[in-house]
Formats: sequence, structure tokens, C-alpha cells
Amino acid sequence: MLNTMPAIRGDAEYVLVWLQQTLRGHEHPAIEVALEIARQRGVSVLVYHGLRCDYPYASRRLSRFILGASRAMGLTLRERGIVCRQLVQTSSEHGKGMVYRLAEKALCVVIDDHPTFVARAQADRFAASEHTPTLAVDATRLVPHSQLGGPLHVTKNFRAAHTAKREAWIGGCGDAGTVGSFPMADLPDELVELAAMSEADIDRLAASLPIDQNLVEVAHFPATRDAVKARLDSINEDFVRNYRWQRNNPAQPLGATMLSPYLHFGMVSPWEVVQRIEGSGAPRSYGYKLRDELLTWREWTHWRMTGRPDLLRYDTLPSWARKTLAAHADDPRNPLLDITQVLHGRTGDPVFDAAARCWLATGWLHNNLRMYWAKQVLRFMAGPEAAWAACCYINDRLSYDGRDPATYVSMRWAFGEARPGYRETAIYGLVMPKSPTAILKRAGMASWVKGWSTVDVSEVDCSNFYELKKAYL
Repeated sequence: MLNTMPAIRGDAEYVLVWLQQTLRGHEHPAIEVALEIARQRGVSVLVYHGLRCDYPYASRRLSRFILGASRAMGLTLRERGIVCRQLVQTSSEHGKGMVYRLAEKALCVVIDDHPTFVARAQADRFAASEHTPTLAVDATRLVPHSQLGGPLHVTKNFRAAHTAKREAWIGGCGDAGTVGSFPMADLPDELVELAAMSEADIDRLAASLPIDQNLVEVAHFPATRDAVKARLDSINEDFVRNYRWQRNNPAQPLGATMLSPYLHFGMVSPWEVVQRIEGSGAPRSYGYKLRDELLTWREWTHWRMTGRPDLLRYDTLPSWARKTLAAHADDPRNPLLDITQVLHGRTGDPVFDAAARCWLATGWLHNNLRMYWAKQVLRFMAGPEAAWAACCYINDRLSYDGRDPATYVSMRWAFGEARPGYRETAIYGLVMPKSPTAILKRAGMASWVKGWSTVDVSEVDCSNFYELKKAYL
């Protein structure tokens, strides 16, 4: 129940829920808040999601996933009796300013709150315009940032503050039902209902868009609610018992939930994951590391980038790291490679190349390998700034869970956001390098590397790197 109401117009026809990235129709705090406002004011709720084709890294891989997630959300909302419409922009003019047009008839606009990338920038612009009263609702983290206080400058302090609040939020927000049936004005003709389309229709739609059609979707991450449920079902007693022992081994099936793409796009909530861990039947002590990765480390990265959305920029890395890397910027690279060779895994480092091929082929890379991979890019690119930009570009372009606080902060670790090393080395200076020796000693990793070394991967055009890298420098 809302204790206070925003100062909102009285002649409106609906509460508009503008979702950019948290794409689910169940237990969605932004939708549930909108339903509560709508019930109190006697109007309907309209959930709107738009997909532009000119966003950075627009590709069939990402757009097909986003469309599938939005369709799955629409199906759930239709079952709940909530109107959901989408805009799929097919040209630079098609649907321009749609959220502003829809907001003209809205009591208020409720948005999902995100710390970085396009969703943050667009929401900030809309709110700053003072076009329509706007409420930002935290729908992607377990504990809303507003509940944590501050300042919380280090992980230890964040973990303590966050842990004290978790029990109150683990149950989730529930579904608030729906509102009564109220007449809704005619909606713009450009809007579509993805829930009325089949998966084959969505395939054809994604294939028709004016985007990068060479980077295609992969079958391993279907954007459906059934796929989410299957991932959640895998968090059973055996998984939870083994996670802390296998989480650093990409060759083992019990070392990753592979839910990060679904968390990134909001198809699954963190409390759904926690509830599976808690209900797995494994002793609570066995689930500690899995909970900590989800609730401390993931939410800590969101906390940091909410306050500093520019943490994806090289000049925000620790000054000591930038200084030592700059001192070794001219050290010989052998081999010295370009972005195309790095992205496609043509470096001669078997572990790096296997990781690069896996990432390109599947749209996902195990976090432990991703951290090793990022360290090695420093060895191949001409200078640390170019290496940082290459890491961010490849992560954001290839990965379903790219463009995310967790992935940016992971790469920051690789570039020195940790303790300095004990001795200075070529290229890295005092930033600690990482050897493949320990990785290859893990059970099954030699076979994993060998297997990926023979996999053919599609050729991807990297020419837009030189334009997009400016966002990271």
C-alpha cells in the first residue's frame, strides 16, 4: 500500500508503466506500484516497452532476446488482465517520442530504475523534462537502494548493511492482481502486441530489423518463461551443495546458474533465485557463496554504478593502476593484435582463444574465464586504453549480460581495481597478471579448451569499434 501519492494530473486515462530493461509480468515492483495507484484513482494501467534499432550494439542476437522477453512479459500480463503494448522501431523516425506521446494521457509514469547504459540515460532525460510526474521503482535488485543508507564505500560495509535488510525482502513483492476494467483511449497505431505473436513471428520480426544481422541469436538462451523456469529448477540440492567447489571451473555443470542474461533483462527476479537456494534442501552453509555472489557482489556493483554511472570509463580506474599501466604502455606486445583478432580468438593463447570462441558462439562466458580473458587483452592491444575499450566493446556487443554493472566491475578488477602486485612486470606494471596454469589444472578444462579450439565461429564485422570505443575513454 502506498502511504503517499505523487502530485499527478486528474484528467488522465491510465497509469503508464514504461519498462526498458526489467521485462517480466509477474512480481514486478514497478507494475505493482502502478496497479496500486490506478486502484486508488480509478483508472487503468498501460505497460509499455519500446525497442529502438539505433541503440548501441543493436544486433539480431540482442534484439531477438529483448523481443522474446517482452513477448513473455506480455503473455503474463495478458493472463493478469493488464494491457501491454510494444513499439518496435523500424526506422529512425518510426515511433519517435512514443513515451512522451503516451504520457500525455497518463496520470503518472512509473519506470524501472537502472544504474547505467541506455535505460539510465533515457529515464534521466524523461524525468528531467518534467513532462509528466515520474516514479522510479527498483525492480532489479533484492534490497532497494533507498533502504541501504550510506555511505558504503567498500564491499565489507555494503555486505553488512545489505545482509541486515535481506530477510525483509526475500519474499518478493507478490502480484497485486489487477484493476477494474476501465475504458482506455485509442492507442497509437504504431504500437503492437507481441503477446499476440508466435515465436516464429518474433523470429521473422527480428530478422527484418535494420540492425546488425550477422551477430545472430543462439539456441542456448531462449527468451521464454519456460527457459527461466528450467534454469531455476536446476538450482537443486546437488547444485547448491557443489557450487562453492565448482564455481571457478567453466568445464563443470554445477559451477554457474547461467541466469545472468535473464537477470540482466529482468526476466527473473533476485528473490526468485534466493527462494530456490533457500528451498533447495541443502544446508544453509552450503548456499552461502551462491547467495553472496547474487546478493552482495551483484548488488554491490549496481550500488556503485548508481552513484557513478561513469565507472565504465577508463579514467575512473584507480590512479595507481592507470599510472603503472601508462609507464608500460610502450612495452612490446608479442603479438600486437587488432580488435578483429582479439574478438575472434586468433591470439595463439589456447585458453584465451577458446574463451573468445565460446563467447562469440554462445553470447555468454563464465565469469572466471571472463576475468582471465580481460587480463590478457592488455597483452595484445596497443596500450591500456585501447585494451580497456576493446574489453568493454566485446563484452557489450557479444554478451547477453553485457552493458551491466556486474560485467563492468569485473573488468575493472582485471585492470587493477584490487591490491597492487608485489613486483613490476612488463606491460602490466604493478597490475597483477593472470596465468592459465591454474585454469588448465581444473578438472575437464584441458578438454574444454581443446573442444572450443576446433569450433567454427562466424565472422563479425568490428569496424564500429572505432566509433563506439569513445564511450569508454
